[in-house]
Amino acid sequence: MDHSKTKIGILILFVVIGFVSCNPKKSPEQNSTFRFEKLVFTVEPAKLPDSIRLNHNYLVPFFKIFNEDVIRIGPDSLSGYTEQLNKYTGDSLIRQVYSEINKSEIIYRKDLDEISVALSRWSEISGNKPIYHLVTFISGFNQSFVTLPGLMAIGIDNYLGSGSRFYQGLSIPVYVRQHMNPENLPADAVRAWLYSELPPPGPESGFLDRMIYEGKIHYITNKLLSGNSEENLFHYSKKQLTWCQMQEKSMWKYLAEQRILFSSDRLTIRKFMEEAPFTRDFGNESPGRIGTWIGYRIVYSYMKSTGLSLKDLIKVTSAKEILSGSKYHP
Repeated sequence: MDHSKTKIGILILFVVIGFVSCNPKKSPEQNSTFRFEKLVFTVEPAKLPDSIRLNHNYLVPFFKIFNEDVIRIGPDSLSGYTEQLNKYTGDSLIRQVYSEINKSEIIYRKDLDEISVALSRWSEISGNKPIYHLVTFISGFNQSFVTLPGLMAIGIDNYLGSGSRFYQGLSIPVYVRQHMNPENLPADAVRAWLYSELPPPGPESGFLDRMIYEGKIHYITNKLLSGNSEENLFHYSKKQLTWCQMQEKSMWKYLAEQRILFSSDRLTIRKFMEEAPFTRDFGNESPGRIGTWIGYRIVYSYMKSTGLSLKDLIKVTSAKEILSGSKYHP
């Protein structure tokens, strides 16, 4: 693999819907976890496609995405597929990553258990079909999550630890590396699943709609994960979180007075919602994603003010209704 051209797909959500349901007779028990990367490295490349179809039928939709969109070697029906898969499994960096993951299997097992419990709770609250399978894979640092009906696949190589020599070698920015730790995985995975199930605001929506949507996603994630910290939820350090708490009133005032709350400009929305080393409008000491954090605070206030349940919150889609009912006055 040419690592100089590797795409760093940290926290990219790849959502695919509408696949044909898997044969239940071929599926493990509900909430099972499976190390797909171990299968890839222990089964001969020439035999892997048939092994998956015969013994792990529920993996077929993910296997297609893995081949065509994650490691990008094309479908297994192509001539030369086996040779391309051999290059992937024989790549020295990928093999080192695989060895590193094997050493930390116990840590990841705990994280996967947390994710499984949280998503089972989500299924009960939402009434949506549960996830039956949590699957880990090595993406070549290209993809963090793939969500499919009943299955979530996790690019475990994006959670090796912020100090990983692999991330330094790939020149991943420090502000991105700081949340590539195993302890960040549960919240990131639950958020990824919620993004796939809760429809985002439409193309005509504005800043307030996106802010409240993100706030809902993060609030529900935190409630589903018992004992999760806001630092892990937002990828903030304790210092950054304290800064937000101290500056909450002034930031809210700025957003209101500058009429950013009512903006529909895509660049403005991205500036306040997406991952960044800091939020330019609030100076270098501020963290990124300030709009998301304030959205979370509004939803938190709304839930406290109304006493609604998570099930009730899911049904409320009006950002203005949530803002009004929150009585948010930092």
